[in-house]
Amino acid sequence: MDRIDALRLFCSVAELGSFTKAADREGMTPGAASKQITALEERLQARLFERTTRSVRLTDAGEALLDRVRPWLDEYDGLEQGVADARSAPAGLLRVSAPVDFGARRLMPIITQFMTDWPGVEVRLSLADRMVDLVNEGFDVGVRIGNLTDSALIAKRLAPACMAVVASPDYLARAGTPQHPSELAQHEMVIDRNKPAPQLLKFLRDGEEVEVRIHGRLSLNGAVAAVTAAQAGVGIACSPRWAAEPAIEAGRVVEILTDWESEQRFLWAVFPSNRYLAHRVRLFVDFLATQFTDRI
Repeated sequence: MDRIDALRLFCSVAELGSFTKAADREGMTPGAASKQITALEERLQARLFERTTRSVRLTDAGEALLDRVRPWLDEYDGLEQGVADARSAPAGLLRVSAPVDFGARRLMPIITQFMTDWPGVEVRLSLADRMVDLVNEGFDVGVRIGNLTDSALIAKRLAPACMAVVASPDYLARAGTPQHPSELAQHEMVIDRNKPAPQLLKFLRDGEEVEVRIHGRLSLNGAVAAVTAAQAGVGIACSPRWAAEPAIEAGRVVEILTDWESEQRFLWAVFPSNRYLAHRVRLFVDFLATQFTDRI
């Protein structure tokens, strides 16, 4: 087992580029990690890392070992975990990352239900609107909305994420109701900086595509905040439907341009591709899929 642990540590150092981060992940001191890698190098009679005060880089021998040992460790972990999973209920810490508003409003009730169903699982939820590095920051799974670009992650698509264009009845009475997306360019808009291109909106209807560059005096970074601003009559907001629905149903805002579809986006569960998917993580991802069976 000490040799397996050494190989696991080797993979962590290679993945994170740091003895300190790898030691923290594996639950040991940096000094102990360095000694274990040195012992592995002596046993293999090959130098695996080039070490400087600022960086740790794989040698050619290290690259060759990593290519061979990583799939083997994944297979071993799968075998070991599969035996354990068959004999016991899921347990342990589940580290989840999610956007702030969506996490608080839509994900939190799902997490509490999951914890009720599986009392042995402890959840550490981190809410942030930045692009979180799941691997380097130690997360098991991330919940994301939009278009994915990180090829180092495995992604499970959960549901389409629809947008809604909304404004208060007072604003529409004062400024008029747009009948075509192009008219949004002449209106006061609430700009949500969380979007990849905050001032560019795209719409589609019957094969017709429209791009609109919008302007507004108020910019912010939050879907719920944008709907709140629209509700106050500041301007028109284009926000995720899940954020706008309570205000729409209460009549505080009116949805407009309903015969147009905004740019296609999706809700995803993502997790690192080079890490064995623990039983609790696999169950959580599957549970998310059962909870998001329709558009959000």
